[in-house]
Amino acid sequence: MPYFDARQQRLHYESSGNKDKPSLLLMNGITMSTAAWSLLLPYLEPHFRVLRLDFCGQGQSSKPEAEAYPLAGQADDAAAFLDFLGVKQATVAGLSYGGMVAQYFAHQHPTRVSRMVLAATLAWSDPVNALIARNWASADQAGGFDMRFDTGLPWLFSNQFLGTQTAMLPRLREIAASIDWPATQRLSRGVLQHDARPWLHTLTCETLVLVGSADRLTPLYQSALLAHSIPNAQLLVLDDFAHALHLEAPEALARAIVHFAG
Repeated sequence: MPYFDARQQRLHYESSGNKDKPSLLLMNGITMSTAAWSLLLPYLEPHFRVLRLDFCGQGQSSKPEAEAYPLAGQADDAAAFLDFLGVKQATVAGLSYGGMVAQYFAHQHPTRVSRMVLAATLAWSDPVNALIARNWASADQAGGFDMRFDTGLPWLFSNQFLGTQTAMLPRLREIAASIDWPATQRLSRGVLQHDARPWLHTLTCETLVLVGSADRLTPLYQSALLAHSIPNAQLLVLDDFAHALHLEAPEALARAIVHFAG
């Protein structure tokens, strides 16, 4: 497996697609890994050199002891990743947690971003988001993984998905059970510190803000705030889809990225 070092941590990455095409850096959601993008790759790889990175605390990357993993540090690691590969500039597409890291990346390393896609994400961690995080932690304390997983389902998936894709749930439960929960809590505490509102107006890259109309976890009002605050941003709402767009709507998400940046 390929790795590189950043801030004395070992970070896992993947690279695929067409090396003669522009680079696309995909930024993971909080419990995702590089493998979680697999349903999008057939649509993206003909158009981009597709780069994927497990942030500190995710997947096969290091999970150091810490109170929290700050989003600003993750953004610096993403810049170090591009340096390691010799990539000067990329389209950055972040989903959920990755969309928050993407905001910091564009703020801290503006010359490295050609375009940006912010999918199902937050402009700031508001009281609703803080309460959801606390409820998830309480569910784990009260009933362990099974209660935590069941509590999360209605936040992550739409009525349609939960009603028609029940055969996928055992596999999703298996994947979720393999995730390092203490590391995820450190990632979550980084999110609770997130507030990009004071500097969103300084971001200069052309931006697509994308959200599912049925997203309960990162709702439309957050995406509308992002689209209103970033000068060169447009908002796209995907009807009837919820938060986990990489699973519910991989083709729609990938085609939106290609249409915007391909």
